[in-house]
Amino acid sequence: MKPLQAVALGLVLLALGPTDPQPGVFDPLPDPLGWMLVLIGLHGMAAALDVRRLPVLRFLGILALGVSIALVVPAAARWVETDPSLGWAADVPRFAFFALLCHQLSQAALRARSTGGASSFSMATLALLFVLAAPPLAFGAGWTDVGPAGEVAAQVTQIALVVLCFVFAGRTWAGAPVEPDPDPNPAEA
Repeated sequence: MKPLQAVALGLVLLALGPTDPQPGVFDPLPDPLGWMLVLIGLHGMAAALDVRRLPVLRFLGILALGVSIALVVPAAARWVETDPSLGWAADVPRFAFFALLCHQLSQAALRARSTGGASSFSMATLALLFVLAAPPLAFGAGWTDVGPAGEVAAQVTQIALVVLCFVFAGRTWAGAPVEPDPDPNPAEA
């Protein structure tokens, strides 16, 4: 499996996770499993990313995994739902990870002169930065219209990120293995 495919599958599992956990109900698709796939994909594409920012990316991914493990406990998930700002704080590692990953992928695409990849992941980075900034603007600054826009942007960007990961999964700048060239002069039998 190519690294970006693992990230995309992890994102799918994260999107399919429950938004309202029920006590005593088993969740067959927990978010920690999705985060494990994302981190496996990150490990596979480490050589293609900027080594200076890789520790921060790993830290954010592991932090997001830890938050998702804590939120598997229904009591913890209900406590986070008591205040919208707690929900935002729980989502910060997730969206910060994906914003930094998109930035890293846009830079890798730029180095490889893939303008389609660079612009696509740059737009995703900007959308994720808006998702991160929307709740503080809504809760703290009183810009109430920004909150719903941030929620919509979060959903749309996550779907777009799944698509982008699958579309660009085969690119070497995204960590895909280099395919060997077929022998141009096969031996005649």
